Amino acid sequence: MKKSQKLMITSLLALVVVLLGVAPTLSWLFSTSQPVINTFSGGTIAIKLDEALVDADGKAIEGEGAQRVTANRYKYVAGAVLDKDPTATVLKGSEECYVFLCVENGLTEKFTMNYDTQSWRRVAEEEGKSVFIYNIKVDASESETDVVLPPVFTTVTVSEELTSEDIETLGERTICVTAYAVQTHSLTEKDAIALAVTQFLPDNTPADTPIIE
Repeated sequence: MKKSQKLMITSLLALVVVLLGVAPTLSWLFSTSQPVINTFSGGTIAIKLDEALVDADGKAIEGEGAQRVTANRYKYVAGAVLDKDPTATVLKGSEECYVFLCVENGLTEKFTMNYDTQSWRRVAEEEGKSVFIYNIKVDASESETDVVLPPVFTTVTVSEELTSEDIETLGERTICVTAYAVQTHSLTEKDAIALAVTQFLPDNTPADTPIIE
């Protein structure tokens, strides 16, 4: 009887070994999908502001020697028409935006600028400063080139009544123009104007500053 028990145990062990030997050869059905990849990147807005280089008489230099610069110097001459064309450019790849210019005029009423009121609208002002908005939203996101906007003005005309006493009183004065752009997405024009006023007139709030409709 003991002998038959030993045989049975041996047979069972042999069966286990056979099963273990077969298991690794089994294969499983499976399938793998292609990955779905979502790429996120930040949008950008980039602008620049420049004007034509002028000669000693305040006239824009054309042809050889013509340049775009960020500063010029002028002389007070009664009756003179001086070239000055502050030009904002929205760089290619920039998201759709509202564009603003702030003109800070340190001159007197004897100097006038020929503002382009068809392209630019005055939306706010306080003493010596005027804020303008470009009348069209600018979208350079798909553009292969920069988007150059019309200059806010192109000349400064000196009154023929300017006297030597005026010149002495004036001393050195400046006209400073600054550009600002803000996204259109999720912002109304009114919201954008409020942001521009805060940007250019930081000591005031939009409620304190005359808004021109």
